[in-house]
Amino acid sequence: MAKKRFQANVVAGRYTLPATLLIVVVCRVVGQALLSEPGLSGGGGTLWRQYVCLSPDAAFYWGSFLLHVAVGWLLIVLNNAYAFIRTRASFQTSVYLLLMTVFGLGLYVPRAGDVASLLFVVSLFFLFRCYRNPPATGDLFLSAVCLSLGSLAVPQFLYLLPLYVVGVYTFQSLTFRGFFALLVGCVLPYWFLLAHAYWYGQMELFTAPFQDLACFQPLLEGLDRRRLFLLGYLFVLYAVSAGRFLAKGYEDKIRTRCYLRFFILMGFCLFVYVLLQPVTGEQLVPVLLVCVSILAGHLFVLSRGRVANVFFILALLGVLALFVYNLWMLS
Repeated sequence: MAKKRFQANVVAGRYTLPATLLIVVVCRVVGQALLSEPGLSGGGGTLWRQYVCLSPDAAFYWGSFLLHVAVGWLLIVLNNAYAFIRTRASFQTSVYLLLMTVFGLGLYVPRAGDVASLLFVVSLFFLFRCYRNPPATGDLFLSAVCLSLGSLAVPQFLYLLPLYVVGVYTFQSLTFRGFFALLVGCVLPYWFLLAHAYWYGQMELFTAPFQDLACFQPLLEGLDRRRLFLLGYLFVLYAVSAGRFLAKGYEDKIRTRCYLRFFILMGFCLFVYVLLQPVTGEQLVPVLLVCVSILAGHLFVLSRGRVANVFFILALLGVLALFVYNLWMLS
């Protein structure tokens, strides 16, 4: 019997996820101890900054960790429901937690992007249920409601709505009723926000998300060397995962291919926006990490061979190097 490679032992290991959680906790403790000024829950829309943004109290330093664990658990449930990976794998959650540890270093207070990523995963549950099911207007409505709720924290979240429409079209479920179900679901949270703002005479609450949505920074402003290295590593992982799927996608079911193509399209559009608008796009990075984690989980769990094993080891070493570099730059 051939000896299993390191990659196969890790991705299929029973203790991989618990070990990842332990590593994440240790990294957060180290980051909290070495960084003299931990980051706040900055970014997000005006509503988040004025009414939800938490103070830098030590009691909230682990709030984002709980959100990340919740997202990781939902990724496992999502894979079990829609079989992105042909096995009941949890490695995509390990990838997500490691990437969030690197990208969220020092930002240990819940951020708007963390909440938006949680709502994004929930919206996917309803969106994917409409596959070849045109009458599923209720699922499309609930998916758009989750998307719209996330936009109250991160207004740029609304830019994902056209991608949802494209996704529904590729799922062969786009009808007039479904299209308007998406629109109504997207409008519903803002309808309640309008009623609240009108009743209390604070119409600026209603207009603030749209002002944030229409506000653009100069292109590439804020894209320093640290962010460029982080995004470069993430793009390499995304490109290799997407390339392997496009080359070997025939091994998956048609339904799975449609779902993964949706993540590829979503990830590409998010990369473009984050690269061009680094300041406001930073809050969309958690959503981008969800897409990349699913694609990378599909790559590492299903790929075989010496080349795949070497790339897996290099990817792990890259995460470690980025964590050390990020810690050094921030300190």
